[in-house]
Amino acid sequence: MIWARMRRCELCDLRRTTAWYVEVERFVILDCDSCDVPMAVLRAHRQEASADEGAEMRAALARIADAKYPQGWFFDDHMRQIPEHYHLHARPYPKGWKTYVGE
Repeated sequence: MIWARMRRCELCDLRRTTAWYVEVERFVILDCDSCDVPMAVLRAHRQEASADEGAEMRAALARIADAKYPQGWFFDDHMRQIPEHYHLHARPYPKGWKTYVGE
């Protein structure tokens, strides 16, 4: 049967194997089990979030990242391993990374 051969989506079938920070109707924020950084996962299985969804996800993820990475962080929405289901990570700046404010 075709359905049996289809690959299941890890992000649709999220398991609580890491810390979960936010769980709302449109998305969840949890630690990525591959890279151990906070990530926001759209609950709907789509490649893109709407403008409203994206803004809400980024605002919630920013609050978590600000608390976890006081030395600075950045959004990474390059979906490497699961490109068919929208998600984004908050990654800390690499050690020694210099940020210049106001220059």
